Amino acid sequence: MKNFIFLTFALFFSLGSSFAQDDLSNYSFNPQLKEMDRLMSKGQKNSYSIIIDGLSKKDIDKAWNKYLKDHDSKSKWNKSTKEYLADNAKIEEISDNTIDVYSQLIESGKRVELIVWMDLGGAFLSTYDHPEKAKYGEAFIIKFATEMEKKRVDDFRKQQEDKLGDLQGNLKDMKKDQVKLEDDIKDYEKKIEEARGKIAENVANQAKKEAEIKAQENYVDKVKMIKTGLEN
Repeated sequence: MKNFIFLTFALFFSLGSSFAQDDLSNYSFNPQLKEMDRLMSKGQKNSYSIIIDGLSKKDIDKAWNKYLKDHDSKSKWNKSTKEYLADNAKIEEISDNTIDVYSQLIESGKRVELIVWMDLGGAFLSTYDHPEKAKYGEAFIIKFATEMEKKRVDDFRKQQEDKLGDLQGNLKDMKKDQVKLEDDIKDYEKKIEEARGKIAENVANQAKKEAEIKAQENYVDKVKMIKTGLEN
């Protein structure tokens, strides 16, 4: 069973060298599990707590319930005590007997604190009273936090893949626009050449017309001279 603990912590450090907390460019994952006496429905009892970043309370609640289902229990919300209780959970690494697992989720911004109390049956799990069992209890909670961190990273991956898809779509549209603009340039160049040809034809026609006008002006002058001669 020691491999369970060692593998869990090995996973932390392998993840810690690969991603970043905010944008996953300088990632570090170093979960801090705290142990202390905290007030709950059974009084002041020893607890374990851990901060889970980047996921909603609703998502963690759903995942925690599923996590405990894998240990033949179901986390039920008690409105009066404001606690979740998974009774008779089978966590053999901690105890041969069933365990009552009490928990609370306290949300603060984008962080959720998971607080866990483990009732072994007359005594709550603690490092002081149950040093060996407590190792597995801590590993049990840290394993869940690691699964939540994997989900957070996976959600971020999906967001970034969507963003990548949008960027690739934008580039594809830009390339389509480039092809259209290049086709437009070809059309404009063709029209320009046609216009240049028409301009050259127009200039030639203007020259012809100017020659016709000059000839007509000369003819008019000649007619005027004839008329003047007749009048004299």
